Amino acid sequence: MATSVQLSFADVEAVEEAAPKTSSPEVASARSVSRSADQAAVAALEAALVDARASQDDRPPLVVLASCLGQLDGSSASTPPPASCDGGALRQAREDWMRRLETSQKSESSQVAYRAAIDDLLDWSEPRDRSVLEEATIVDYLSAYQQRAHPAPATYYRRFLLLRRFVGWVCRRIGAPNPFRDLDPPPKPRQERDWLTREEFRRLLDAAGKPERNLPGLAERDQLVLLTLVTTGLRRSELCALEWRDLELDGRKKSLLVRHGKGDKSRSQPLPARLARELRGLRDNRQPNPTDPVFCRLNGGRLQETILADIIRRAATRAGIEKHVTAHTLRHTAATWLRQERGDTRLVAEYLGHADLSTVARYAHVDRDELYEAAGRLEQLAAPSEERAARDPTEEPGGSEVPPRGSDRQRRRRRRRRRRR
Repeated sequence: MATSVQLSFADVEAVEEAAPKTSSPEVASARSVSRSADQAAVAALEAALVDARASQDDRPPLVVLASCLGQLDGSSASTPPPASCDGGALRQAREDWMRRLETSQKSESSQVAYRAAIDDLLDWSEPRDRSVLEEATIVDYLSAYQQRAHPAPATYYRRFLLLRRFVGWVCRRIGAPNPFRDLDPPPKPRQERDWLTREEFRRLLDAAGKPERNLPGLAERDQLVLLTLVTTGLRRSELCALEWRDLELDGRKKSLLVRHGKGDKSRSQPLPARLARELRGLRDNRQPNPTDPVFCRLNGGRLQETILADIIRRAATRAGIEKHVTAHTLRHTAATWLRQERGDTRLVAEYLGHADLSTVARYAHVDRDELYEAAGRLEQLAAPSEERAARDPTEEPGGSEVPPRGSDRQRRRRRRRRRRR
């Protein structure tokens, strides 16, 4: 991995301070022009490095800078880009950008999002004869997009970032000022997603076992799909892509292999014993080829994501669950249950296939009962020792009572004490 180089205007300012002073207005004007050009060059180089690292370009920093110097002074040996990126030229730039994304093996969803955002910007600007390289055009487009589409905060935030990345790349190609340079992005939305309690998931599973249509294998498949999602935390695309060669069901440590996870990363994770037994029974009954899909439609083809969404929606409706339940809801549920049971964010991140612990914060929700339990524990730690000894063991702060010894919360507490020993 190449080391990062930090460029800033401080280097330019240091050279300016070291230069001899002169009172000539002509020289002062020339110095001002030169300083502006220097700042623009340094900013372009700095942006080139940031873009290279964001694209997982591991080349040494000087190699990255050398590759863009020709674009800065117009001496690039490659075919020069068009001087203007309006109309057809900008659409050609869009195609070049999409090829870059495909070469970088960006996910299909990312490519679709980029194309939709860029096409929407061009379809809005071209009939109005507006240049997308002007800040006023970007501001007016974003305002019109909000009024027309009423996007969710997360959708609008992503649209802003996608366009900023693309337009910034175009500007660096042609040496034009970036209209996004002085535009602050919208606040990053905090996404709070639903998750299911154990009782809600049991209702969901029971509802899937009693489908409205009495078709052979329907109830068994739907229940197995739900059980797999909540005990593995798989994404919907990962579950639909699962093949029998990806499962290890006969060894001592049962596991599954995700060949193409998010970011095209592969990972292996354990299979719970009950799920492994269910899958082994399905395999023995079906006798599939190694590359056959694990989860199928009723006609035998690979299960599609739209059908998976219908399976979950139907079960949630029959179970009377008012929450918006999707495959990602069950992924959140798996993460939340793991954190509540184990208390280890690193374990949750590894189980879900996340390299960044901060990403897990969106998944591992905290139950209100846990907050009351935390308050009671803090009060116990702060109280004098004689007061702790005299406290009624069935009382906790805030007037709440400790649940009976056999409750789930009490059992979790005893397990945590044993692990600390």
